[in-house]
Amino acid sequence: MALVRLAQSDAGSTTELRVGDTVELRLPEIRTSGYQWSLRLPEGIRLVVDGYVRGGGDHPEGTESDEGSAPGGGGVRRLALDVIAAGRHLIEAELARPWETAPRRSVTFVLSAAPTE
Repeated sequence: MALVRLAQSDAGSTTELRVGDTVELRLPEIRTSGYQWSLRLPEGIRLVVDGYVRGGGDHPEGTESDEGSAPGGGGVRRLALDVIAAGRHLIEAELARPWETAPRRSVTFVLSAAPTE
């Protein structure tokens, strides 16, 4: 079982995985602007962690730090997704404000999961 890290720049390309792998999806988000990511997940993908790290989130051992984060500054939405079924899975993400009708940005991640041997 492997950990695969994906970012917004990986949207649109296909990522090859195996059932049992975990995907860490990192999407930039400025919560004080009202924009937040929402996901549509297929049945073969399960959300296991949904967190937010201020200032970028590249801190040792997953610790969070506010050093260098200005008030109102951005951060990273960190999502951990387990692959629980083989097949081609589309993860759709939209960056939107809850009170607006159209998203600011929409991205799709394609996961191709092979059965474990």
